[in-house]
Amino acid sequence: MAHIRFCLLYGDRRFQTDEYFPFIAFNHEQIRASTRGGYLLTTRRNFDTVADNLLSLDSKALDRLIERGHAGLALSPENEEENACMALLSVIDHIGGHVPGSVTQKRYQRHEIKSLIIAQNVPLFFITFSPVDFKSPLCLYYCGESINLLGLHAQLPSAAERLCSIAENPVACARFFHHVVTTFLRTILRVGGVGEDRGLFGPTASYYGTVE
Repeated sequence: MAHIRFCLLYGDRRFQTDEYFPFIAFNHEQIRASTRGGYLLTTRRNFDTVADNLLSLDSKALDRLIERGHAGLALSPENEEENACMALLSVIDHIGGHVPGSVTQKRYQRHEIKSLIIAQNVPLFFITFSPVDFKSPLCLYYCGESINLLGLHAQLPSAAERLCSIAENPVACARFFHHVVTTFLRTILRVGGVGEDRGLFGPTASYYGTVE
């Protein structure tokens, strides 16, 4: 992961503007994570039982569960074959939980939010960040545009040129979004601040953020 970050932040932006590198790197990261999850599964004491259940899985029972799921019905097993299929879901979750962007990881995030609500009470603020990247001098600077960030009135390229720069460099947009969020946490909320160093809304007990 450190090497991928090094490539994406390379000075001449050759990896940032490459059409395939970010997708290939992310796919490799998913494959590596799923492989790691599968290896961890083999170290579990019940791996032999899991292997036997996979070999003896009833495909018709699995099809029935899938059909009920598509129909929006409750997925409660109605016989032993369906019960065996449901038992294997925890195995799939064990592997999928290590894969970034997977459905299982998103479900784990929902569980974390629920646990946080139980521990800290319901959230007081719901904040959505939607910065206009093609109008931001900082984002365009990340894209490689020659812009004086210290000037009071930065000279920006035309709207068409700005949109092309943004479309050609999604890494710059991600860096800009990350900068906006971290600046909000450090400057507005001042997470971890005490005394007079508290944030604009008072002391921050906890926060949770996700990216769509």
